[in-house]
Amino acid sequence: MQPRIQRLPAILVLIMAAYSQASAGGWVQDLGKVYAKLSYNASSANTVYKFDGALKYPTDNPPFTVRDYPIVDRELSLYIEYGLTKDLTLIGSTTMKRVIITSPAERKQVQGLGDVGLSARYLLASFTQQVVSATLGLAIPTGYTRDLTPPLGSGNLNIELAGNYGISFYPAPAYATASLGFRLRPSIFLSKKQDPQGTFDPNYSNEVFSDMEAGYTLFDRVLLHGVARFLFSTRTDNNDFDVEHPPETQRYIKLGGGVIVDVYKGIQVNVDALATPYGVKASNSIDLSFGVAYAGKLF
Repeated sequence: MQPRIQRLPAILVLIMAAYSQASAGGWVQDLGKVYAKLSYNASSANTVYKFDGALKYPTDNPPFTVRDYPIVDRELSLYIEYGLTKDLTLIGSTTMKRVIITSPAERKQVQGLGDVGLSARYLLASFTQQVVSATLGLAIPTGYTRDLTPPLGSGNLNIELAGNYGISFYPAPAYATASLGFRLRPSIFLSKKQDPQGTFDPNYSNEVFSDMEAGYTLFDRVLLHGVARFLFSTRTDNNDFDVEHPPETQRYIKLGGGVIVDVYKGIQVNVDALATPYGVKASNSIDLSFGVAYAGKLF
């Protein structure tokens, strides 16, 4: 998300799309500008958070155990922003996923195309070095089988609405952003099932989510940034974590950060890491991301 504030250090016009979330950041792209990012994301977990917040090993069958990351998610993601007008940015994303669940008895692996994201961010206000915007987005299941173990996604349509805020601290080479949103998760299943007569029709809870980020630039080229993400389902239940299906309700906090380097004429590389210090019916994962991005004109 490229700030439309004048006289910022060069890297600050590139940093706001470090993550492929439709709600992240407050800035919109300038008219005709594009931001495109290709990322390899790796998430691995030895333990999961139960419905009461306690940690457990997810696939153990005593006396047999698995301690070498029984839950693994790998994905190659593509994220694109385009400045359609001076106030409106269009956003698209997609992922190729590979999910692996390992138990003492077997190793299950599924790979394929995950959900497709389509959204738009509109600039509501811009004053001094601050911006306020709103994002409306959809997460659309592709042709994967939602009751296959492990699944590539929840299989239902997700609708997101978020408010975003961004501030530059120029002349200091620093910034901060925050987003707060609501995710509607209706029982509109656009994916298929292995057994059309089966009863796998989960009732996913709606969710409140927030993303916060702050960063500081060194040498006009290297950005250090910290990230915090929160997600809370609007209802709770006492069902335990199920490694074979996405949780109908969940809560988690993810904290971390990374480094973004402006390499050459709008080309960036990044390395980021997030941990999960708190969760309810969520994976206690370490999430790593390695990306290459371009910001500028298409032609």
